[in-house]
Amino acid sequence: MEYLGRGALLDLLCRSLHYGFLARPRVRIVHDLPPDEPRVSIIIPTYNWSSVLRLAIRSVLWQTERNFELLVIGDGCTDDSEEVVKAFGDARIRWHNLPKNSGSQSAPNNMGLALARGPYIAYLGHDDVWHPEHLRSMFSAIESARADVASSLVEMIGPKGTNFRQITGIYPSDGYDGATGLPPSGLLHRREVAENIDGWKDYRTVWRNPDTDFVYRAMEAGFHFVSTRELTVYKFNSSLRKDSYIEKPFHEQAAYHRRIENDRWFLTQEILEIMRVHLRRLPMQTPVHQPPPQPHTPGWKVAQYRKFRGLE
Repeated sequence: MEYLGRGALLDLLCRSLHYGFLARPRVRIVHDLPPDEPRVSIIIPTYNWSSVLRLAIRSVLWQTERNFELLVIGDGCTDDSEEVVKAFGDARIRWHNLPKNSGSQSAPNNMGLALARGPYIAYLGHDDVWHPEHLRSMFSAIESARADVASSLVEMIGPKGTNFRQITGIYPSDGYDGATGLPPSGLLHRREVAENIDGWKDYRTVWRNPDTDFVYRAMEAGFHFVSTRELTVYKFNSSLRKDSYIEKPFHEQAAYHRRIENDRWFLTQEILEIMRVHLRRLPMQTPVHQPPPQPHTPGWKVAQYRKFRGLE
């Protein structure tokens, strides 16, 4: 497990301080569709977990960047997800449900790309939370650097008691090198990136996770990456939570919503907790999965995650 050094942790802490002086987040509902095309199309792939989906949508609706459309793509949902989406009553939100479950985010993401109207694409996992300043910081980075792909820092948060506080999205100043994955919830890219690399690949056809494969192919194609260096995504990895798709908890995401709304020093306190784990090198506990029968076996990792989550 990779731990951050003092320099990286102090940079995170210093960057967090100005967030305490920003206005409190506020959910804004738009009842009439804006006449112009959206600046960004946000894609949320989802499958039968409407309690966390409601919170993910809410963290989009409190963004300080409001010129967006939100495409919620069901992967063959059979629960009340459609009703949850429509209950918001926001004209910027569109629901589309695939006729059958594909088993991973790739098919819903590709459908979202086909429906998207914006020149930029962003993704949000249905069990993840965005800070209200997430999109604004992403646009600031990608446009000032004239980049093709922007990535934020993402805090990957394990269940209580595991000490799992991994930070992704830190890479060399000269650009992304493919050494580590970039979770989709922390990505923003120009539409032509996905068109150029032929979208997202089905997990059964690639040995890397589909999200890792997507950004790796974008890097290989020569697209320019830039990091915001801001921690604006909080990811509650379902692959770290046994039977998460059976039990369908949402208390962790709900707690983060309350903290972001009510505590103006939320981000500083969050980074202090990250520092506690990383400076003390506390063991970060993760599930152990069976190794593949052969190196680079297509679909092996995702299949193991699906079993652990209770999807198979």
